[in-house]
Amino acid sequence: MRRFARFARFARLDRVDPVDRADTVNRLNRFALSALLLAGLAWMPSLTAYAAPASGQPTPAAAATEAAHQAAMEGYLYFYPLVTMDLTRRQFTHPSQADKGAAANTFLHGRTLPQAGAVAASPWANPDMLRSTGWVDLTGGPVVLSVPDTQGRLSTLTLLDMWTDVFATLGPRSTGTAKSNTVIVPPGWTGTLPSGMARIDAPTAYAWAKILIQTNGPADTAAVHALQDGYTLTPLSQWNLPAQSQRVKSDPNLDLKISVREQVESMPTDAFFTYAAALLRKHPPHATDQPVLAMLRRVGLIPGRPFDFDKLDHPAKQGMRRGLRAARERMAAASGASLRSLNGWQQETASVGVYGNAYLRRALAAQAQPGAGLPEDLSVLLLASDSQGAPIDGAHHYVMRFEAGQLPPAGASWSLAAYDGQGMPVANILNRYALGDRSPLLYNADGSLELRLSHAPPEPEQQANWLPLPSVGSATLLLRVYEPLPALLDGLWMPPPLVRDGQEALPDAASPVAQAAPANKP
Repeated sequence: MRRFARFARFARLDRVDPVDRADTVNRLNRFALSALLLAGLAWMPSLTAYAAPASGQPTPAAAATEAAHQAAMEGYLYFYPLVTMDLTRRQFTHPSQADKGAAANTFLHGRTLPQAGAVAASPWANPDMLRSTGWVDLTGGPVVLSVPDTQGRLSTLTLLDMWTDVFATLGPRSTGTAKSNTVIVPPGWTGTLPSGMARIDAPTAYAWAKILIQTNGPADTAAVHALQDGYTLTPLSQWNLPAQSQRVKSDPNLDLKISVREQVESMPTDAFFTYAAALLRKHPPHATDQPVLAMLRRVGLIPGRPFDFDKLDHPAKQGMRRGLRAARERMAAASGASLRSLNGWQQETASVGVYGNAYLRRALAAQAQPGAGLPEDLSVLLLASDSQGAPIDGAHHYVMRFEAGQLPPAGASWSLAAYDGQGMPVANILNRYALGDRSPLLYNADGSLELRLSHAPPEPEQQANWLPLPSVGSATLLLRVYEPLPALLDGLWMPPPLVRDGQEALPDAASPVAQAAPANKP
């Protein structure tokens, strides 16, 4: 059940990516209850009893073990995203991945919108956007990111460093929609850039680039494909030169069959910290990481130097092994604790995309969905139960009523999508998988909006507002809000409940929060 809470926690970033994630989406079957239960859990560190002299002071061996325990526990949380990102990068850029990956400095484009029954469909696919993704390799110097003129179309390009922090976004909200060439520069680079090119300094030697481009249905995909092809990554050393074939390095020690998460969480203590120390030599820590780095120095893990676990004495080895286990237990206990629940909806309340020194939070984000973007670009809320707390069942008829002025507070767009119990789109006679502000919805005379959800179609005059549900099994709804306004970002607005015909919504103790939402246009 924890798997579902982990997904819900990062749904606002639409962490499910049909293109760049073979290892993500450990699926959500029973998540609503799980999220609520886990939200109440708090991790309490276990106390280890050590033999101490009569003075009450720990023995030197016990003190060394405890110091190593604390260093490894905090170090595991600190390094978890770095190790996860590197394995993700290596799997994606491996030459054997074919259409599941791409070479460095090359985008892989998702070309199709979700369809029920599609071969190799990805769970929780976005019905509004086509996606592209690529890994930027800055080890050989700067790389030029070329962006086409999207002519006002909603799009977002997010750049993440190897610590999973967003360090730049390009799109209407930040840089506009005009054509541009921007140079991504590695740490410590001091060369001269071509005239007229903007500069973005990457914190690490690799970066992950993720693109969303709005698509107005199947008839619009050809136009979006042309835009996708306009996004390119070119090493600055090759700028204005004929295209050169890339030399792809083999990676014989990489396991492509086991998911990244499973690999990270099954690593023994020595392998994990040896790998992490090697990555720390390539990717500088953040300036604010000094406290945890000082703690790691106690066990000989120093930035820029190799780490040799075998050189530690026995108490330190034992302490590090216990610390790693404690960190994993801590992550399991804290999963879902930052979720807010109202009207049956689940919303993440902790930071997403930029984490500062919140290492536990950052590790949980990487565990659930590495590569989460900023909530200011896209926020996603999740619903798996009706107003009575029962699972959503397509055999019933439901109504979701937005009062006048209480539509999702979107600066750009919003949509409500339905999925079956496996996160797949629902087959239906209209081939409709979502409703939103771009749909030809029918509003009531008072400005309110009633969406109808069921498996069986409603009367013809109500089908404009009908969102089909699966015929069997439970359903899950995802509300995506693009460029959300402060009411949503600040927690002052939540969606209305889903009410089954013949029933009324149960009063929610937090309902005044929803009533405080400002008006927004239909």
